[in-house]
Amino acid sequence: MRRPHVGLENFERVYEYYRHHEQSMAFARFAGAVLARIYRPDITCDDGAEDAIADALAAGNRVVISPNHTTADDQYVIVALAQKLPALRSVRGRAFIPAEPSLFGRSGVPGKILRRSVDGLGALPTFRLEDLRRRGIEITDEVRHRYEQAILRASETQVAKLVAGHSMAGFWEGTRNRIRYAEVQPLRKGIAHTAIAASEHVGVVVLPVGFSYGGEPDDYQRPVLPGRHQPKVHVAHPIPVTTADPDKLVELVHPEIQRCVDIVMARSA
Repeated sequence: MRRPHVGLENFERVYEYYRHHEQSMAFARFAGAVLARIYRPDITCDDGAEDAIADALAAGNRVVISPNHTTADDQYVIVALAQKLPALRSVRGRAFIPAEPSLFGRSGVPGKILRRSVDGLGALPTFRLEDLRRRGIEITDEVRHRYEQAILRASETQVAKLVAGHSMAGFWEGTRNRIRYAEVQPLRKGIAHTAIAASEHVGVVVLPVGFSYGGEPDDYQRPVLPGRHQPKVHVAHPIPVTTADPDKLVELVHPEIQRCVDIVMARSA
């Protein structure tokens, strides 16, 4: 199946394609090595966390990597993290991450290269009303209904990929934190629902992670951090998904992400 145009009006074909899309393992490993050299993340872990992650993956669990979200670079730092942390290397080429649809539809040769690159890194387009508003699209009842259908299909696609053997990375905050970088925003329940639905079929663990790029980088809104700010990363113990209540899962995950952020902020001071 050819790569479909990524647009809300075309969401059925989009998610049919990405439900079955498989990354190139060779490209994923090459890109991971490149991004690890560019970003050079400084990684620490809780005592015993690496062994716990390796054991969870060896037992067949899917990992949901769950960091705070402050910059447009965070997704690339996740790739670099999976490259540099031995316990996570097995997810390279077998993990996906929800991404803005704008990454998939840019024009010209650079746009085609970007599309192939994000596909190779496991990006999965996820529509958001705020992105539609930013593009000047009026949110009519028809647009809202189509958006709700697309969100449902996106969730079904994510669950299917987890069950099929992929792991996942995702930003539970839903949007970047542009003001209080040291304070994790309230977590939305979308990823919790996805993890819980997948856990009915396979083992799933959530991996809390904290990112910091220094006190307050000159501009957290543009992907211009390589060479200027070395990301500090802290990884906690994986949390098994054993509850069917998304609120309870959020209550478990939020303080752990915040604890990881506290650790990296202290290291950045």
